[in-house]
Amino acid sequence: MAGSRKQPDRILGGGAIGVVALLSIVSHDSMGLMEGLKWLLGGLLLIGVVVAVALVPWYLWNRLTTPTAEELSLRFEAVRSMSGAQFEVFVADLFRAMGHRAVVLGGVGDQGVDVIVNRRGERVAVQCKNHKGPVGNNPVQEVFAGAQYHRCVEAWVVAPAGYTSGAIALARSTDVSLFDAHSVHKWIRKVGSPEKELVDDTVSEIRASPPEKTPITKETPEARKRAIWHPHPDDPPEG
Repeated sequence: MAGSRKQPDRILGGGAIGVVALLSIVSHDSMGLMEGLKWLLGGLLLIGVVVAVALVPWYLWNRLTTPTAEELSLRFEAVRSMSGAQFEVFVADLFRAMGHRAVVLGGVGDQGVDVIVNRRGERVAVQCKNHKGPVGNNPVQEVFAGAQYHRCVEAWVVAPAGYTSGAIALARSTDVSLFDAHSVHKWIRKVGSPEKELVDDTVSEIRASPPEKTPITKETPEARKRAIWHPHPDDPPEG
């Protein structure tokens, strides 16, 4: 797909194959030195032009379709005025900007999952709640069931206003990860940084059951505490 990390790899790989083929031609015994140099220089120029022409549309597409950290930050400042559907699109755009694939489901039949994120080949079910106050148990229950329906390996809730104590307790018992406004701000700061995670083009890994729960304790690495509650061994993008 356009914007995929593999696209430039394929283009550069094709250029490398062209160079190898060109070298095999000019090294043929029947070709003189000067004639061989002319073929080599002309061929390299042609290959360079073809590769450049192929890469420019890919680069422009990514620039036009991937929001910057500044754009995301401005949009999040107006989060209170966003509708539910607008917030779902914002969350999907944020994950795409971090290098993941993200698809907005929304509507009837989503089974409690608003966005599906493919990170490093694993599917994550995300429910987005843009409420004025802390969200309760229902989103946790819904995304937990929806993740199994959509065959995802993790279930997340993103709610800028935070969570009730009951929701946090339920998340601990169901292995659902909870993220709030502080998490979103950290994700936005990570957009465009050299450390940002890149999208993985491998086929999504499907697991029948969620990873074994690993409760957060005092011995848990600090990186694992960046979410309000994130029980999975594989840490999420910084949040």
